[in-house]
Amino acid sequence: MKRAALLLAMLGVFVVSARDTRGDVWQRALDTTDATRDRYAKGMREGDHLAMQANARGLSRARTASLVDQALRAYRDAATARPEQAEPYFRIATVLDSFYIDCRPHDPGAGQPRTCPPPTRPDLARVLEAVEALDAFEARAPLDPRVHGIRFDRAIHRTKLVDAARSPEQARAYLEGALADYRALLERPDGVQGLVVQPIWGNLAETYMMLGRLDEAIETYQTAIRLGADTSTYYGLAVALDRDERTAEALDVIRGQGPRAFEQFKLQYHQQRIFFVPRGEEFYYLALASEALGYTTDAITQWRLFLQSGAHPPFQARAKAHLDALLARPKPPAPTTRLRAPSPFR
Repeated sequence: MKRAALLLAMLGVFVVSARDTRGDVWQRALDTTDATRDRYAKGMREGDHLAMQANARGLSRARTASLVDQALRAYRDAATARPEQAEPYFRIATVLDSFYIDCRPHDPGAGQPRTCPPPTRPDLARVLEAVEALDAFEARAPLDPRVHGIRFDRAIHRTKLVDAARSPEQARAYLEGALADYRALLERPDGVQGLVVQPIWGNLAETYMMLGRLDEAIETYQTAIRLGADTSTYYGLAVALDRDERTAEALDVIRGQGPRAFEQFKLQYHQQRIFFVPRGEEFYYLALASEALGYTTDAITQWRLFLQSGAHPPFQARAKAHLDALLARPKPPAPTTRLRAPSPFR
């Protein structure tokens, strides 16, 4: 997300207004509103202080995790004191995202001084907590200009939650929520500060495909490509075309990118710069690309892995058709050994 710089900036947003210390101290002691206000201000101050401490250089993972959890408790206490306030929820979501969800300790370009607490891979319980906090923030402050700025991160979070869904209906609800955020971002491009528009189009296309809306997915992928997409978006278009039973077009899209692009795609995947939902979806991409580029053995392995994963039941038949076609191909003849005359050189 915004890393240390954003966290420091975020903590500077909130200023507790000075409270008038005049008046009858005993009356103030009996004033519940004033006590609530004090508890809220205390929770926000402590949360800010603890989050700043957690961001310090050289802390152990255990110490960082402890400070982060203390900061979250302080913000939650502030939210309990004044449930109508939006700010604690914004900070809860920002701290969760910065330390737990999108923490890249080995990214030299991220400018992060801290050591991320375990696990470095997203904890879906934390992701759900962040989404709920962002929803609570928007519900309490729908006109806050930061609402538009949170939509991209929240859409990504909702997409990741598909792997934690307890039913197909819940998974669909997460995807529909992500779809709404992406569309809202594109309806107000003037408010998309610090974001490149092309990834929004690419992620929107992917979301359409996850929802089975292939015509809209293909059209949206094409828009993303016109805006300057990377290999993963081209591969997404290829997968959507294949699932729409336009396999020849799909294979041509992948071949047009070439073998080097496939290696870059695999590197992106292994570095977790791209992700797939539900689990197993990545095998469809790898299988289709391997098949297009003539890596038949790899393609067979990846198609089998996709089928074994059970991902996307509506598209299992397409994968099975690919696998059966590859298995039905005649095997190339084994190379023969030619006898060679002895060389006169020793």
